[in-house]
Amino acid sequence: MTDLGLPALLARLTRRGLRPSEAEITLFTQELAWMLRSEVPLGRAIDLLLTEAGTGAMAPALRGMRADLRAGSSLAEAMGHQGDTFPETYLRLVAMAERAGTLPMVMARLHEGRARAAEWRKRVSSAMIYPAFLLLVALAAVALIVFAVLPQLRAILPETPAPGGSDRAIRQVIALSDWIAAHGVVTMLGALGLMAAMSAVLARPRVRLALTETAVRLPVIGGLIRQARLAELTRTLAMLIEAGLPLDEALRLARRATPAPALVALLKRMENALREGVDVTVPLREDASVPPLLASLMKVGQETGSLGQSLSHAAAIFEEKTRSALDRSLALLEPALILIISIAVGSLIYLVIGALMSVNDLFL
Repeated sequence: MTDLGLPALLARLTRRGLRPSEAEITLFTQELAWMLRSEVPLGRAIDLLLTEAGTGAMAPALRGMRADLRAGSSLAEAMGHQGDTFPETYLRLVAMAERAGTLPMVMARLHEGRARAAEWRKRVSSAMIYPAFLLLVALAAVALIVFAVLPQLRAILPETPAPGGSDRAIRQVIALSDWIAAHGVVTMLGALGLMAAMSAVLARPRVRLALTETAVRLPVIGGLIRQARLAELTRTLAMLIEAGLPLDEALRLARRATPAPALVALLKRMENALREGVDVTVPLREDASVPPLLASLMKVGQETGSLGQSLSHAAAIFEEKTRSALDRSLALLEPALILIISIAVGSLIYLVIGALMSVNDLFL
């Protein structure tokens, strides 16, 4: 590697490591909205936020924004110069707000949308704590039986396998336990390597999207994911329309923001219908995966001139349905995990009892 290439590589790695998190961007949006609503000048607000950021991950972006603002750039332009820190929808709304003189209101709306999405992610994460704990306890119980209990049966098992192979399974489990115990370092390194590889693979957006698309096809979780995606899309469209964007541009930005291929295709069909002068709700009615309520509310909103409000109402309905579906899914997940744990532990106990019975048969 050349001397000229090393600093550039280190700079890229540094910038990647200091990239602000979603929570930090949401906090920045909230604080900037507060200051602008309090009539603090934009330049002064950025200075205050930079002082508060210190050496945090948001500081480089704030320094760049301050320099661009002092050079005469707009806020949207200054944000756009900070790489992929701010999404395209965010930048487009800020640009529209600056032209319309509604920046404080739009920043507050952006914060509400981001905070709502963060609250949803937090709710899902918190709900998964107990199932994860159950799974951890199950793994610990299985490991205890396999590595502590089953090897003790070696002393009572005969040297030759039982006729008919009735003790074959427990002999194989004991052999596996002995191999892992004899190659503990190799096993641990292999497990750590596997975990690191899985973490690296799952960090790729394409892999996560592929896994999500696979999960969409599952019976219970698939409906939950589709409902959550539809709620997020509808909320995004409502925010874009209420900010003053025309419907065609709102559909285009929403299409770029959503990761779901099915929704991307749906929005593309809606854009084509709008360009051809066809009712934009026709693609919604033709798509069996979209609830008829959305098409009805959009139709009413177009006729009454309150499309943004209609989409907001639809988003609220879909979000409530998503919360209800999540609660039902979690209510089913816990007993399902308990059943799986019981089967796993019960199978091991069955092996132990089978081994003891085979030994007992030898003395009868």
